[in-house]
Amino acid sequence: MGKSGDDITALMLEAPQFNTLSQAELEILGKHIFRKNVSENTVLCEEGSSGDSLFYVVTGKIEIRKESIDGRQTVLARFNKGASVGEMSLIEHSPRSATATAIEDSELLILTRKSFDELIESEPLIGIKILKNIAKSLSTRLRYTSGRFADVFK
Repeated sequence: MGKSGDDITALMLEAPQFNTLSQAELEILGKHIFRKNVSENTVLCEEGSSGDSLFYVVTGKIEIRKESIDGRQTVLARFNKGASVGEMSLIEHSPRSATATAIEDSELLILTRKSFDELIESEPLIGIKILKNIAKSLSTRLRYTSGRFADVFK
């Protein structure tokens, strides 16, 4: 993938999801994460497919779309530097809830479920910190969605 563990650790320093980790913890986590560059229009995951990876956006922009009942694609969100996409795939084995596509050339850090499970086995405190950050991210998105949902039914 082209970058050493030190380079990945440096990239993780820029992501708010890792701000609760010490330098030593970042170095350990860096051994479980890999870096990937993707081109514009690359589909990271498709709604309904099985998923096993969490994507952290280092650069670029990711668009999240969901298919409505009538088959139309609706843009739910756009995420850029510092955001994460696909958190639920580390926690549950359900199909992807939406499609994520790079709408710009993007650099990503990827944590697979297998690597995350290995990390939890060997370094449970780091795993707990990551899970807390995932919970915080999901909670923030749920609050935003709940607010938008309430606006629709005023």
